[in-house]
Amino acid sequence: MSPTDQTLTDEDFIRLLTVYHGRILQYVTSLIPNRAQAEDVMQEVSLALWEKRTQFDADLNFLTWSRAFARLQVLAHYRKQSRIPTQLSDGALDRVVAAIDTRQHAVDDQLTLLRSCLGKLPDAQRDLVRRFYDGRLDVLQVAQDLHVQPNTLYVKIHRIRERLLACVQKHSALSGAPA
Repeated sequence: MSPTDQTLTDEDFIRLLTVYHGRILQYVTSLIPNRAQAEDVMQEVSLALWEKRTQFDADLNFLTWSRAFARLQVLAHYRKQSRIPTQLSDGALDRVVAAIDTRQHAVDDQLTLLRSCLGKLPDAQRDLVRRFYDGRLDVLQVAQDLHVQPNTLYVKIHRIRERLLACVQKHSALSGAPA
């Protein structure tokens, strides 16, 4: 999509939805702890997003826009469950959702800072972090590939994590965001 073209094609929209599906589901599961119910709500969210795709403004943040839909679907889910006497009132539920939304924005800010700090690492360290955390290889395989002992690998990863934490905390302090 070109910068001057503000209309998303269906393929662009599907790509965005695919990229952010996990984070939207994470948001839904933070509000609905029952995984099966959260996945059902996520299906409703995806359907609502698809139906409203032509209303999406490409200048907006897709994740923020889709979370608004998720929030509405979560509230609808809890309203349907209102027959259960232990459910929260609408006002209490709104406050819980608002608190989670606020915290989620802080998490997003920290993730942005972490990505920036990762980008500042030397290539070898960045590659080590990627290999260690991508989940395709276990620690023993990574250590064998790098011709080091697993304990040495853990020490290296620990030092990199400390460096990343310091970087995120430094930039959080500079931006006034919570670390």
